[in-house]
Amino acid sequence: MLRGTPTVTLNYLVKQLPTATAFINKNYEVVHVSDKWINDFDFENRDVIGRNLKELFGEISKDWQKVLKECLKGISSDESVHHHIATDGTLQWFQWQNIPWYDEKENIVGIILQTEEVTDRINLELQTEKLETLLAAKSEITDVGSWEFDLERNRLNWCEITKKIHEVVPSYEPSVETAINFYKEGFSRNTIAMAFDKAVQKSESYEVTCQMITAKGNEITVIATGKPIFKKGKLIGLVGTFRDITPKIESERKSKLQERHFKSIFNSSYQFTGILDTQGTFLEINETALQFSGLKEEDVVNKKFWDAYWWPIPDYVKEGLKEIINAACEGEVMRSEIVVLDKDKNPIPVDFSLKPVYDEQGNIISLLAEGRMIKEMVAARRKLKESEKKFRALYELSPTSYILSDFETGEILDFNSSFEETTGYTRQHLGKLKVQDILLNVSRSQLQRIKKELENTNTFGPEEQEYTKKDGTRFPVLVSGSLVGNRKGRKLLWSTAQDISQSKLTEAQLREEKQLLKTLIDNLPLNVFIKDLESRKILVNKSELDYVGLKESEVIGKNDYDFYDKKSAEISRQEDLQVINSRVPMLRKETISVKKDGTATSFLSSKIPLIGSDKKVKGLIGISLDISDLKRKEDELHDLINVTSIQNKKLINFAHIVSHNLRSHTANFSMLLDFLVSETDAEEKNRIIKMLMEASDNLLETLENLNEVVAISTNINLDKKPVRLYEKINAVEQNLTAYLKNHSAIIINDVEKDLEVKSVPAYAESILMNFITNAIKYRDPMRKPVVQLTAKTEGDYTVLNIKDNGLGIDLEEHGSKLFGMYKTFHENADARGIGLYITKNQIEAMNGKVAVESEVGKGTTFKIYFNDKN
Repeated sequence: MLRGTPTVTLNYLVKQLPTATAFINKNYEVVHVSDKWINDFDFENRDVIGRNLKELFGEISKDWQKVLKECLKGISSDESVHHHIATDGTLQWFQWQNIPWYDEKENIVGIILQTEEVTDRINLELQTEKLETLLAAKSEITDVGSWEFDLERNRLNWCEITKKIHEVVPSYEPSVETAINFYKEGFSRNTIAMAFDKAVQKSESYEVTCQMITAKGNEITVIATGKPIFKKGKLIGLVGTFRDITPKIESERKSKLQERHFKSIFNSSYQFTGILDTQGTFLEINETALQFSGLKEEDVVNKKFWDAYWWPIPDYVKEGLKEIINAACEGEVMRSEIVVLDKDKNPIPVDFSLKPVYDEQGNIISLLAEGRMIKEMVAARRKLKESEKKFRALYELSPTSYILSDFETGEILDFNSSFEETTGYTRQHLGKLKVQDILLNVSRSQLQRIKKELENTNTFGPEEQEYTKKDGTRFPVLVSGSLVGNRKGRKLLWSTAQDISQSKLTEAQLREEKQLLKTLIDNLPLNVFIKDLESRKILVNKSELDYVGLKESEVIGKNDYDFYDKKSAEISRQEDLQVINSRVPMLRKETISVKKDGTATSFLSSKIPLIGSDKKVKGLIGISLDISDLKRKEDELHDLINVTSIQNKKLINFAHIVSHNLRSHTANFSMLLDFLVSETDAEEKNRIIKMLMEASDNLLETLENLNEVVAISTNINLDKKPVRLYEKINAVEQNLTAYLKNHSAIIINDVEKDLEVKSVPAYAESILMNFITNAIKYRDPMRKPVVQLTAKTEGDYTVLNIKDNGLGIDLEEHGSKLFGMYKTFHENADARGIGLYITKNQIEAMNGKVAVESEVGKGTTFKIYFNDKN
């Protein structure tokens, strides 16, 4: 086809172009056209020049219009294939190309249309596609795979069936080497390798049977064929088929095995057994019959049944035997008690029967002749009657319903009393009732499945179905069945139906009990879990899920390494192994579990081995009680014991102080009273009495101080409240106004106005009062007393700093007894040595503490720590 873009075209030149070509102006009208274009589209009897494309081809599709417009813009189109219906109705295919048409000035004046008929090529492609589809379908139906080998490109291709037989993935790309390696090493691999090599080297076709190992390790037997392909006399590759015959070989093996079993059973039977064709000729006879008659197999086989010597009857009876055979060939089972002759010509009574043998289609293909000596037959008959009675008793008395029905029509032919009691149907309904009438919710597909199962195995079930009673009540049953036949070839179905209403109710109760048990376990205030031998959790209760903060689906199958830090998980795993291996429970052991977020929890844990019915350990049951709160209470109790110990020490010290001070006061009283008794001078007596009054006042003051200390030490129900320090300092300053003014003291309150501390309000005021008055009491006489109060937060404490510019304290000399009772460090007439002792006790009673910094001649800073947390 033309690929260029002509600028000048002569009409006569165009007409002779070997390619079908048409020149179209911008109005889509034909200006020039080749004869081939006219012939290809069957325009011979039509005037084409000047005609519009729409007139020539009918409607122009939107896609073609778009292509034509693009061409007028200078854009050539890719080749495309379209069909055209000729005037005679023939479907033609053309390959089109649209090229812009330029004049000598490179202006686009129209479009050049070039076409080529490709009908044969398209039809060939369609035919090839059909053949490939048919081949694939045939391979799928027959389960025969195919393969191709391209010799030039050394490429091997397998179809889907071949890949399926090799048990490889659909994307698998084989090579000659990998394909041969699938064959079993040894004979099979050598055979296929030599066959393939001969096919390539000598162009010989092959068909071999070999064993191979599939990609999944299964050993199968296959028939592989290969055939050379030639092109122009040159070998270009191979094609072949691939068929798995393992099922066929297995079937043949089973058939031979069954045949051997049949022969073994046939010959070992204690009955006289022979197989006849439908013409009365012996086909086979067993060893028992031959030994009984003293004959060899060739004396009987291929001979007529009525010609056997053991019949001690006249010749005319042979006609009767022929009639018996004819009757058996009609489907009747012939049976009678007769007398035959053994090898010694002794008459022996036997129970004789002649039965038809059917194929799978129900056609009679042979006859089975059997004979038993009458003595054994009578005994067997008696046993049979006894068995029949037992069966009838079981049949009628069984709580299971028995139903005999026609396999093809579903007509119910018989049923036992249990069926009557269960469904309400009586024997009056026989002949009118069908299995379909009592079955509910059984789809056509289910019936087809049951029918197919019966045809293949002669049995079905047990499976759960639903029956309806005569009154319409529904109830669940467990149904199973067995296919039997009668002498007319009619297929009968024995079915059993067990009412499972009670068991279903029991199952529901078990489910309910299981749910109740789960509810109980889930609501226990304990973490309960069950682990397997690998410490994976297979059951957890709600408490355990709440603890780890996950859903059940996120916990089941996981181990402790998924929830806790490595150290906790390893400890737990070692405990699990100890319990599992020793089978000894671990009871009430205190453990600590640390989650991956660092959260630590104390547990009282027990782990018990889970032992199955086979006495083997299957895992373990874990029960954990969160004792974190108990541990905290225990720590608090230890702290309380420590505090109590400290308090006891304080009380002992306090007792010593009280004992010493009271002894001092009582000794003083005793001496003064002795002086008063022995004194005669009135003036001296008055002086002694005055001294006694002063001693009494001192004793009262001492008792009051001691009482206040006792009150602080014994008050265990302190009510701490938020106290604004700034306001409390101002209140104390107001109460000390006269005292401060009298000593020209200055109070600087630098505490933030909204700062709060947790304190007993009365204690806070007493502490501030003591420290502020002490600062003024021990002022430096050379300067005005200044007391500065500041506060800041340090951890769990708010620290109040009370700084003065007083005399200061020598801490090296007096620091250890600074807060002791009745300890003074300055020659001050007002000093009693009780204020700091009481203040320290108040601070410690609120779980706080006090510290001091001081330098002689510069001043002192007391730091009061208010505990904001406890």
